Amino acid sequence: MNPQFLKNIPEGAKFPYPVLGLGNFDGLHVGHQSILRKVSERAKEMGGSSLALTFEPHPLKVLFPDRPLELLSSSQEKLDLIGQCGIDTIFCLEFTKTFALQSPREFARTFLVDRLKIKEAFVGPNYGFGRGRSGNVETLRLLGEEFGFKVNVVAPVTLNGQMVSSSLIRSLLGEGKVDQVIPFLGRPYLLEGDVREGEGRGKTLGYPTANILPDGKLIPKNGVYAVTVEMKEKRHPAIVYIGTQPTFQKTLRQIEAYLFDFTFQTGMP
Repeated sequence: MNPQFLKNIPEGAKFPYPVLGLGNFDGLHVGHQSILRKVSERAKEMGGSSLALTFEPHPLKVLFPDRPLELLSSSQEKLDLIGQCGIDTIFCLEFTKTFALQSPREFARTFLVDRLKIKEAFVGPNYGFGRGRSGNVETLRLLGEEFGFKVNVVAPVTLNGQMVSSSLIRSLLGEGKVDQVIPFLGRPYLLEGDVREGEGRGKTLGYPTANILPDGKLIPKNGVYAVTVEMKEKRHPAIVYIGTQPTFQKTLRQIEAYLFDFTFQTGMP
């Protein structure tokens, strides 16, 4: 069953025994997946509905627009990945400066109680919400006791002695350790973008490349990587160069992919 994606919570929405997962879920790493799978499992156990609530754009981009923040997943990628965790309905609400002014109690009362009427919520141990992230897990627990919903705190996932987090994954990608993030994400890291026309130097040298215009996500450290490129619903083994072109006096950072089993004659743009 495909999940339902909604940008707002309809007036009078009714869900049987609603169980909700809360978080930003950037990158949807295995820790996030653990939370959402528990939401799905609990909803099935109770014959209810599994829900997830997240935001777009990322709150930090709204609250601190001058602070650099490179995301680990695009909005659509994040929503698709949430759906793969067995969630029935995904709410992706617009995050604004006005929205951010709500107190923890206002947020819980308006969205969790009045609109969604949740029975249970699942969060990670570092969950924060409300104005200035003044609400934490204990705040949510107390609000749950007041309003009549249960709060379940899901323990963080630890792999190889490290607690899985978005900041850890960002750090590893920044160091060029793309292979090390695979167990933390539960999948290879994905870069998406449109293919744009380059200057044709690679073709002249016998190595024609596809020049990728990235989609705003975090780009790993400059270097050469073995990758798989998916294009036109087909996958191709390839190598990717990330960096500038000092040989040609270029300073703009770019992504170039050379596909081993693909040539201009077979239809590359």
